[in-house]
Amino acid sequence: MLDTVKKLPEQIEDALKIKADFVFDGVENVAISAMGGSAISGDIVKHFSKLPFFIIRDYYLPPYIGKNTLFIAISYSGNTEETLACFKEALKRGCKTVAITSNGMLADEAENKILIPTGMQPRAAIAYLLFPLINLLRRNGIISINYEEALYLLKSERNKIDELARKIAYAIEGFPIIYGYGILASIAKRWRQQFNENSKMMAFDFALPECNHNEMEAWEGGIDKATCIFLRGVENERVRIRFDFMKKIYREKAKVIEVHAYGKDDFSKAMYALFLGDLASVYMAERNGVEAEPVNLIKKLKEELQHSRSSS
Repeated sequence: MLDTVKKLPEQIEDALKIKADFVFDGVENVAISAMGGSAISGDIVKHFSKLPFFIIRDYYLPPYIGKNTLFIAISYSGNTEETLACFKEALKRGCKTVAITSNGMLADEAENKILIPTGMQPRAAIAYLLFPLINLLRRNGIISINYEEALYLLKSERNKIDELARKIAYAIEGFPIIYGYGILASIAKRWRQQFNENSKMMAFDFALPECNHNEMEAWEGGIDKATCIFLRGVENERVRIRFDFMKKIYREKAKVIEVHAYGKDDFSKAMYALFLGDLASVYMAERNGVEAEPVNLIKKLKEELQHSRSSS
């Protein structure tokens, strides 16, 4: 897993070669249906959308999804049952549909599809799930992202990012709680997911300023060993004050690690933080003495769901 994660810049370059040239007229909003590692790409690009933008992690579509919706089904395996259910409903409603997948039933059923390489864990295929999506949305005038700067940053700073990721992994005490603002709140979610799946450990994520209206009060009580990780670099002055206050309060009961995302723009900072977190989670697996790649419980659940479907 570590070698795969380290090759993110090369995977981005490869992903940018994949054709994503579908063009649609009359798009009024965008909906992405995806789960887990396939959904994080939507969480990232939504911050740059010029149109209403929705991420659907469910079996059902909300009522506002219709014929003027650009509906994008993302499933690395192509067999994610929630995404397939939403895709079928989107077809019934006459949505403008595109699928991003490597294989499976989604590839079979989608007329407009962007096919990406097979043989990876979905969470390790982030380059192929994100960058064809960016090109699709750019081509339709929905987002403006300059990814050349981000790619240069990841390639030029790879060794420093790798070194910092290892230091963070070995500095964590107890379970990590990751905090972010704006696009870095989406990356905080990615960090949490990667600690869950790769490191096989509990982790939590919270977004500012929302968490200051609820989660903060939990710190009045007791807390066992935990490490707060603040993803910083895109906040405004008001959010900076919030982070500084949190640091002052939280470090009385937990370790606090501040991560400053580098880059010339928000997308570059997000990709820097994503790369750092992915690497940290694999080093945390190493520290925990577990294999990062297998997802045994997720596999068992899918087998149980399949058995239930077969016997009904």
